[in-house]
Amino acid sequence: MDDRRLVAPRGLTRRSLLKRGAGLGAGALALGAMPPFLAACGSSTPSGPKELKVLTNQPPDPAPPGVADYSEEAFATWQTDNAARVSYESIPYTQIHDKLATAFASGNPPWDIVYMSGWVPEFSKNLATIGDMISAELKSDLPPSSFKTVTWDGKIQGVVFTLSLMTLFYNTEHFEQAGLSEPPKTWDDLLRYTKELTRDGRYGWVNNYGAPEGIGGTANLWMSYLQQAGGTMYDEGGLPIFNDAAGVDAAQFMIDLWDAGTEPGSISYVGIADTTNVFTAGKASMMMNWPFMWKPANDPAASAIAGKIGAAVLPAGAAGTASIDGTDAFTVTTASKSPELATKLIEFYLAPEVQKRQVLDTGWLPIRLSTLEDAEVQAAATNAPIVLEQAKSPYDSFVTPDYIEVTQAIGTELQRCIRKEKSAQQAIKDASDQVASIVTSR
Repeated sequence: MDDRRLVAPRGLTRRSLLKRGAGLGAGALALGAMPPFLAACGSSTPSGPKELKVLTNQPPDPAPPGVADYSEEAFATWQTDNAARVSYESIPYTQIHDKLATAFASGNPPWDIVYMSGWVPEFSKNLATIGDMISAELKSDLPPSSFKTVTWDGKIQGVVFTLSLMTLFYNTEHFEQAGLSEPPKTWDDLLRYTKELTRDGRYGWVNNYGAPEGIGGTANLWMSYLQQAGGTMYDEGGLPIFNDAAGVDAAQFMIDLWDAGTEPGSISYVGIADTTNVFTAGKASMMMNWPFMWKPANDPAASAIAGKIGAAVLPAGAAGTASIDGTDAFTVTTASKSPELATKLIEFYLAPEVQKRQVLDTGWLPIRLSTLEDAEVQAAATNAPIVLEQAKSPYDSFVTPDYIEVTQAIGTELQRCIRKEKSAQQAIKDASDQVASIVTSR
């Protein structure tokens, strides 16, 4: 488990709770739902349909039509209309990074489109620049911050297809018992609420600080506080600048939140599944959580507090509210012989009706702002309005080619200050020195 987390931490930190769902066979090659005449064509020929190959997740992780069960008729129609034959290789999330690394190192990756989770900077030289091929209409309907995790050296090399921002989950019953009528709006509110809700054998706050690295790890959580405090990770030259008042304040806030009433097991929890289990058992009153956890948290079969969960934007620091991004995206490889058609397929995945079916049938929120505002979508995914509101404020996971190494360094120092082995100021200084060394040696 630890070895996999080093290269793909989010497979454990964000999604473990959902892994009990049935998926496709590992490494199985699946043809997307396609018209019979296309299926009969076999491999692409000069006079036949063009073949596009896609490497993607297995459900229940976010996956496109033809792998996940939605928009299958529209997908078949798209293939017919574009004389295309789409084949999928769908594998577990935790295997994707290594498979990509091996294929790219060989110089002969077999896919036109590949799923990415914060790896665009790492694999940038193997990915096509598709910013100019994406329609202006689509760009205008996406949150501007969504392009941060798919842009490197000024080149847009992918499109995020699900809005995955951390927001606040809270237990409405606990709030009522404590006489709290609304969610916390500021850091001061959050500290006060955490103290007031720590009672009767339960705690006001829970979060996973056991894994320092990766999307959803300790360092990534701190990045949300860093932005809320008015800070950022790097200057224009790519050197760390978080060893400042905002960086220290963000670390100190994590310490203060711990002292106010963070559930003690948080320092050992390696993933969001661990913390969600504590929260849905009613043993903690508040947590930061990803949108995909909303549905299982409200499932009576899995949650003791189903129907008693509220959602809100994250409490504001000195600079306001801010969040972090789950970074699920599709990209086109430089090996693709049909990059324009591949980009067109990605645009199909983000078509309004496809995005709507994505959330209604799978629970994964759309990225398109207009689809998030759809009344049917908001009725089915009752946290969607909150995630949409959170998207109006800054969010960034600050991905780089050496993201695992960088977040390992920062997260380890943060763990030390949470354990009171170092002050916030010393931990941030030491983390900054290590990140500077990593960046300059890149």
